Amino acid sequence: MVVARATVLGVTADGKKIVAASSSGPSSYSSGGFSVRIPELNMVDQVLFAFITGGYKVGGLSISGNSVTVVVHYYTYSSSSDGPSGEVPNGTDLSAQTVTLVVIGY
Repeated sequence: MVVARATVLGVTADGKKIVAASSSGPSSYSSGGFSVRIPELNMVDQVLFAFITGGYKVGGLSISGNSVTVVVHYYTYSSSSDGPSGEVPNGTDLSAQTVTLVVIGY
């Protein structure tokens, strides 16, 4: 699990925080994704935005407490046709990539 650098952007009318968080990816990706903990929150209610650099894409998200698990995909291309995206292989070094999340929680 990685701990995000986070900034509270605002507060909703019902008192929930809107938080922007960013973190480097893991040095060795594991199938099923990696978790990003957002210390400014006790509970994440919803992810509004998720992005990863380096030509990768966010293939899935799940929430547990104040952590968001990010599944990372990449596209497979051949010389003759475009391919579908698929999860990056186990062991992929994503430490040079940055994951950015905007979440709502309390």
